[in-house]
Amino acid sequence: MNNIRKKLCVLTALLFVLSFILPKIFLSEQNEAPSDSDAFIDEQNVTQVFDGDGERFVAHRGYSGYAPENSVPAFEFAGKLGFWGIETDISQTNDGQFVCIHDEELDRTTDGTGNVSDYSFEEISNFKIDTGKNVNTNSQLHIPSFREYLDICRKYDCVAVAEIKHISDYDSFLQEIKDSGLEKKCIVTGELDALEEIRARNTIIPVMTIGYTPAPYTDNLEHISVIPENRGILYNYPQVDGAAIEELHRQGILCGVWSIDNWDIAQVYFDYGADFIVTNEIPARLNHMVNKNE
Repeated sequence: MNNIRKKLCVLTALLFVLSFILPKIFLSEQNEAPSDSDAFIDEQNVTQVFDGDGERFVAHRGYSGYAPENSVPAFEFAGKLGFWGIETDISQTNDGQFVCIHDEELDRTTDGTGNVSDYSFEEISNFKIDTGKNVNTNSQLHIPSFREYLDICRKYDCVAVAEIKHISDYDSFLQEIKDSGLEKKCIVTGELDALEEIRARNTIIPVMTIGYTPAPYTDNLEHISVIPENRGILYNYPQVDGAAIEELHRQGILCGVWSIDNWDIAQVYFDYGADFIVTNEIPARLNHMVNKNE
């Protein structure tokens, strides 16, 4: 009997010691060799773009329902009114600088003529935006630089949504985003070839192709699938419904929609699960859109 008691005492002491040693060994192995699932989780959280809750509205070319599109006042109004994101279009001058303008040509929105790429940044800066809402009551109607736009996004803590129109220097384009501190609060949209150039250089920034009505929503899926992560499609909203958005999300594909200027329709698409909505103006929301980040 005494022998049995001694053996039980020894066994109890051994188990007590092991209860301290084994967890430490297990944790050490975890730290030295992260599991595949941990690596996947880390990779999926490299961006802060979609952190937080709430309805995500993106001001189309700035708040173009109130100020001329792609102007400093349009970007500023969008920030002050509390939009989640501010969208713009990027082209490149003949001396390699990036500017915010939708068209390849200057004629529609400015007092200039010809292609943006025909001019230096200094020359572009001398043209004035002469078309758009409240054009006669706004100042600072020069063509903004990409840096000006990014500075406004940072000032108001807005996501920068930049559509690539005509650029060739992708390294400098990405460097401007990094220098602004918005690498993790930025989305890049555009044609697939431009997005592949971005993804070859950067895996943090989400990239999104653009879908147009009346093409079916599936037309874009094969294209965006060549980009392995942080990818999505920005659809003209009639192309997608709740079932389509659910399928996109099932495949790990972000879905934004454009351009919805009606409050009731916007609510339908948020209910569908759209990741964000691009709008020119949502009047019913303005009474509670106030940005506190000035």
